[in-house]
Amino acid sequence: MTAEAWQFKRGSPSVSFTSSVLSFSGFQGRRNYYDNYAGGSFQITIKNQADEIANFPRGTFVQIAFANGYILFTGEVIGVTYNDYPGNTGQSTATITCQDAVVQAGKYLLQNYAGYTETTTGLQALATNSLPDAPGVLTTGTYQSTAAGSASYNGSMLNRLNLLNNTERGQLMPLGTSVYFISRANAATVTTQVAFDPTVSSTTSISYTDIRRINAFDSFMNSVSLNSTTTAGAAINEFGNNTDSQTAYGLSGYQITTVDSSSTQGRNLASWLAYVQSDPNVLTFEVDFSDAASNKTAIRDLIFLSIAATPFPFRGFSLQYRVPGAGSNTTLWTTLEGFSVSGTPAETRYTVYLSPHVFYEMFILDSNVNGVLDRSRLGF
Repeated sequence: MTAEAWQFKRGSPSVSFTSSVLSFSGFQGRRNYYDNYAGGSFQITIKNQADEIANFPRGTFVQIAFANGYILFTGEVIGVTYNDYPGNTGQSTATITCQDAVVQAGKYLLQNYAGYTETTTGLQALATNSLPDAPGVLTTGTYQSTAAGSASYNGSMLNRLNLLNNTERGQLMPLGTSVYFISRANAATVTTQVAFDPTVSSTTSISYTDIRRINAFDSFMNSVSLNSTTTAGAAINEFGNNTDSQTAYGLSGYQITTVDSSSTQGRNLASWLAYVQSDPNVLTFEVDFSDAASNKTAIRDLIFLSIAATPFPFRGFSLQYRVPGAGSNTTLWTTLEGFSVSGTPAETRYTVYLSPHVFYEMFILDSNVNGVLDRSRLGF
């Protein structure tokens, strides 16, 4: 395999600075299903012998793209770290730090905002698009939960989007200068175009170099307390309990804040969460791979399908792994939560963070993925 020929561009219209780049790294998304989104960032270290860093004032738009044009990261410069060689006799460098649109949404504060009326989570997420200078919000498909209205909302745009996502149980991700709010129906959609495999490298299979299987921890929860407030201002306090799991494994619970508009919807969500997270044997995964050992086309397609595919990203991918001592591989569907990347001209290394697909699975009759008895659960 050969290393990816990354393209680095700044500004609008974009100007290449690829020849100045020494290395880069970054993170997008989240690591676990139960995490709120904080946003992602990336760092690019460049040569700075001739003060090349002067081209990167705060707010400069930067993107990192694969050789074929697929976008890996986009963001705005928020700061620079200088590494000046003493006496200016060696190679001075500078490291640019950029943040994506999700982080920017966390810095956009809404004050006494009256635009959040009671409606679907998707439509309420779109309600901030009329505000000047705010990151845009993109949605697609059908959103299946109703968000309570707020007569006067005070807080960050990202805080509201996290509350909406806690209600919808989908995902948030950056896409250019916008935040993509993915419905739970779309987050559960899978693709067979790319898969993870312990050994097979091809245009449709990513062979990984390491895998970490993780069971229980805070992914195991069988009791959920949900707090929300109706449009009229009445408090909603609902509980979901999986008593069979509590009897078998003991009680493990957490509290979640949403913007569910009714007690019935909140109760159904709490019950859903208490059941889908109630098996301590369900696994999450961290998978490492690199373009030195795996097919570049498969890696590019993984990123494209999970970030920018039209009309919505595919977040579900097949994973094969071999349990030590087993005679064959285990295959299951997983959902991408986030990824980290670090690269040099010689090699790019990736880690993807995967949840079991069951965390997003809504029962669909006759579906090979979302229609499995004793696993796929009815939606809430």
